Amino acid sequence: MRRRTKYKEDYMQYIEYEKGALDLIKKRRKKTGIHYKKVEIDYSIVHRIHRLYRQVIARFQSDVELWLSHIKFSLDRNEKSHVSRIFAQLLQVHSKNPDLWILAAKWEFENNKNADNARTLMQRGLRFNPASKALWLEYYRMELLFVEKLRKRRELLQSTGMDQNEESSEVLNGVIAQIVYRKALEAFPGDLKFALSFLPVCRLFDFMSKEEEAMFEGLETLFPFDPNLWEVKAKRQLEIDQENPLEMFHKIFQQATENVKGEEIWALYISACFDVIEKRSPLDEDSIDFTQEISQLLRLFQTASEKILLSEDLYKQWVKLLFDLGEIGQVETVLEDAVTKHPTCVSLWKRRLEMMIGTNASKEVVLKTFKKARKRVPEKESYPLWILVLEFCAACNLTEIQDLFEKGIVACREVCIPVKEAYLHWTCMKEGVKAARELYSRLQHLKPLSLGFYHLYIQLEKAQAKQKIKFLRTAYEDAVKEFGSSNPGIWIDYIRLESEHPDGNAESAAQIHFRALRRLEGEANEKFVTQHTLLQTGHIN
Repeated sequence: MRRRTKYKEDYMQYIEYEKGALDLIKKRRKKTGIHYKKVEIDYSIVHRIHRLYRQVIARFQSDVELWLSHIKFSLDRNEKSHVSRIFAQLLQVHSKNPDLWILAAKWEFENNKNADNARTLMQRGLRFNPASKALWLEYYRMELLFVEKLRKRRELLQSTGMDQNEESSEVLNGVIAQIVYRKALEAFPGDLKFALSFLPVCRLFDFMSKEEEAMFEGLETLFPFDPNLWEVKAKRQLEIDQENPLEMFHKIFQQATENVKGEEIWALYISACFDVIEKRSPLDEDSIDFTQEISQLLRLFQTASEKILLSEDLYKQWVKLLFDLGEIGQVETVLEDAVTKHPTCVSLWKRRLEMMIGTNASKEVVLKTFKKARKRVPEKESYPLWILVLEFCAACNLTEIQDLFEKGIVACREVCIPVKEAYLHWTCMKEGVKAARELYSRLQHLKPLSLGFYHLYIQLEKAQAKQKIKFLRTAYEDAVKEFGSSNPGIWIDYIRLESEHPDGNAESAAQIHFRALRRLEGEANEKFVTQHTLLQTGHIN
């Protein structure tokens, strides 16, 4: 504490020491039963702790955790006056932190039982932070909690015959909370999501049911064509105690699809229908008619498709639903319509090709569909289609695969790099290592290539019963020529080849090491030196 430059950690250690001493004294008092000068001793220690907190906070005012630690200490000792004073000082320094205003108001309301102070804090917080949505929402919640307390108090007084009608009926009906709500909407005009966030809070209080209806009516006036409002309004019907809530749910959504244009309302309607089906168990006696709901859902998909209002994701959901229902015959029709409406969507074309392959469609149909997809899908995104059709041709042993590989290796970078690797692997498996070597020699001059291409060819050579170092050296030389300036791993593998292969040359390994040090730079060079040292000491297998 006597240092010229003081640190927060030193203060906190001193504070923890004083707290530990105070706890130890309490335990010894309890054990011995001696309470001599209890008040004087405790007061002096607590006074020192408060003084240390004030000193460290004065030096490090920006650290909110220090303030909160001081508040916690005061709360543990039930020193309410200290807590109020610390909160007041904290809010002077951190007036732009809405969470602290909420915390202070919550303490005043719940712990200090002072609703007026809590309301004042909320109002001051909003003056400093007018753009804080959380403050408006918590202010609204606090006013409703205050009304709930007043109503419970009135009920208690009425039960004892002491009702003095101190509060007006307007206050007891939540008028102040509604004023807060209207002011919040004025502060954020046009923000429906924020306005809707008040509804779950309002729904927690039974006496606000009429006000909730009024809130909905006001929002309908302000946002008559917003899909999200119609969604909330429809889902609310499922929570209201009424006859045929599901019928009202569908009725409101159908009105929405007539009044609101665009894909979004259909997506919300379909998603809500899925939620209804998933959340209601078929084992419940009061549950929904699943057959009827699924039929309604399928009709929705069909209607939205006819109006060209189904997004790519909704088509995927439609296909999945049909698969789950076992309606395989309809899936092909839906997928055909999907790729017609969304011709650039790779996932829909892939799903259609998978469907054809899974239903044993002829190779002519599959290849024709793939050709059509290649024309419509952006070439950079078409690799999943290439790999799917190539795997299909390889599994069926089709002669067309050779032609597809040749077309793939001259496609864009995103397609040709993985296709070259697949081509090399297929050639080795199908025609042997000699054909793979010839293909490698041809493809090696057809850039771009990936490091994985060289690794694949090296693994194919190493998989032979008799490894020929001539071909392995050629592959490593090609690899370090392309990637030797940035990849230390390929140099380490090359050195290991010369060191471990029966026909390797130790002198060549030393030359490779020298070349690597000259070629690699920066972190790559340091990483190479580290890996080479580990290799030399036997720590790399």
